[in-house]
Amino acid sequence: MMNYLWAGMLIIGAVFAAANGNLSSFSDGLMASCGEAVNFMIGLAGIMAVWSGIMEIASKSGLIGKLAEFAAPFMRFLFPKERDKDTIAFILMSFTANIFGAGNSATVFSLKAMERMDAQNKHSTLASNTMCMFTAVSMSMIQLVPVTILKIRTDLGSPNPGIIIIPSILAGLISMAVSIAVCKFYEWKEPHL
Repeated sequence: MMNYLWAGMLIIGAVFAAANGNLSSFSDGLMASCGEAVNFMIGLAGIMAVWSGIMEIASKSGLIGKLAEFAAPFMRFLFPKERDKDTIAFILMSFTANIFGAGNSATVFSLKAMERMDAQNKHSTLASNTMCMFTAVSMSMIQLVPVTILKIRTDLGSPNPGIIIIPSILAGLISMAVSIAVCKFYEWKEPHL
């Protein structure tokens, strides 16, 4: 579906540029954007590598286990049916990466956690309550330091890239609370999932 969407946007842009006699501006802009995208991805790859390394060290040093003990009451509230320690560890690593604004790094842990939950759900076509809660919280997770956004703002020359941190935290808290409340409501309505 995304391939059709991107192709459609490119075709529409080319048609409008040709209709206005700006086809060369369109192609120049397209090529410049491609170069900027590559440079941006190289910068993000560095952030992701550092964060993935930190999470690997935290996992092997036992820090994730300590974090799991500390977060156990919250995890039991969010995922009352989840008992597998490895799944909970992947969930925690995903949440931790999201909290520190490394959402791209969180994807790896999220996929591993979801694979384990899917296996526990016997690969059903219906997502379990645990899977739904994990998805909702991951998508609305508070970010204490939105690393990616700060990098984008810095690269674009923002005089104060950190000014968005407090609004970002407040928006994250509100969206996360609403997501949890909605999931808990549906868990109450459909407790068997």
